[in-house]
Amino acid sequence: MGALAGRRDSSPEDALREALATVGSSFLGARRVVVLGCTGGAGQTVTALMFGHTLAQHRSDSCVAVDLNPGVGSLARRSRTETPETLTSLLARAEEIDGYLAMRAYTSQSSSRLEVLASDDEPTLLQTLSDQDYATAVSILDRYYKVAVLDPAATVVARLLPFADQLVLVAPASADAPQAVAMTFDWLDEHHYGDLRASAVTVINGVSKRSLGDAQQTEHVATDRCRAVVQVPWDDHLGFESGQPTEPEPLRPPVRDAYLGLAGAVAKGFAAVPPRYHQEAPQ
Repeated sequence: MGALAGRRDSSPEDALREALATVGSSFLGARRVVVLGCTGGAGQTVTALMFGHTLAQHRSDSCVAVDLNPGVGSLARRSRTETPETLTSLLARAEEIDGYLAMRAYTSQSSSRLEVLASDDEPTLLQTLSDQDYATAVSILDRYYKVAVLDPAATVVARLLPFADQLVLVAPASADAPQAVAMTFDWLDEHHYGDLRASAVTVINGVSKRSLGDAQQTEHVATDRCRAVVQVPWDDHLGFESGQPTEPEPLRPPVRDAYLGLAGAVAKGFAAVPPRYHQEAPQ
């Protein structure tokens, strides 16, 4: 585990090559990945965005990130804007989405090829959506995107977890992180998401020389309770600047490598076919 989440006996170069091959590999069906912060200020949204960018850069099919956490620094505000459409307007006209070109009218695409589906600026609108609305949304995404990365506000996490194929759990490199990670794992187990917890990838954000000890303690807590742990180094370019898209190109190479390691670790789990495909009746 660690920065590239590769085999313990592999070199960093080998781990990068393995991650790159895994990210680009094929698999049956579509995958939904929910990114969940273990505490406030963990870097949930920037992790979802950079993870999505990395997938889109290295896959030949389409990937989408869904902003379900509106406000300053949201996915939509960290991305270029091509359309005023939102998740709510998509759901209002769901029956009209009859192909990828129709779907594309609701997303904005970055230079990495990642598409972003925005939410309305009013957070309470997300809470008014029904469980059927969320089911309709993920069903539409499954039709047109190989991977959907979902970035939920705390108020809608419980509504989204039933649709998740994998979790990315995010913690900061801080003294409070080990306890926050342990509490998140316990909450998932108590709410019958132990399988999702066990297959999750944990990200420790903002690791520096000063915070390395805290990051190591957090990794120690997480290692036996999730599938992989990835440490992402500190980078000033990940901060939010209004009107400026947050994209991978300005990042330092070790940070880009860490996100590739994250994408590779998550993509290893794509080989497991979600139960919904097993439940489909043969034609």
